[in-house]
Amino acid sequence: MDAIDILKQKGINFDYSALSISAEDVIIRLIDTVKEWKLGLKLESMKKQDLLKLIDYFGGCVIDYHPENYHQERAVLLIHSDMLKKYGLTDEDICRLDFC
Repeated sequence: MDAIDILKQKGINFDYSALSISAEDVIIRLIDTVKEWKLGLKLESMKKQDLLKLIDYFGGCVIDYHPENYHQERAVLLIHSDMLKKYGLTDEDICRLDFC
């Protein structure tokens, strides 16, 4: 499933933005992170309000974290890890994502 499919499925406007980053860009980056880190997280299974939390929080992460090694995406996933366990994120995934 790609970013546009996930956003359409949840009724989120593609142009909804976190800072100057569109919802589509955020979801693309999170999909890439899930693939790169081989996470069990199923973004397409998430409720709209939970997905919007990730999109909204991403803007703050752009300010706080440098872009190398998926730091921004990892920060978004880690801060919401309790919620994301409902969607397949495991404790092992969290350990791999952690900045240690």
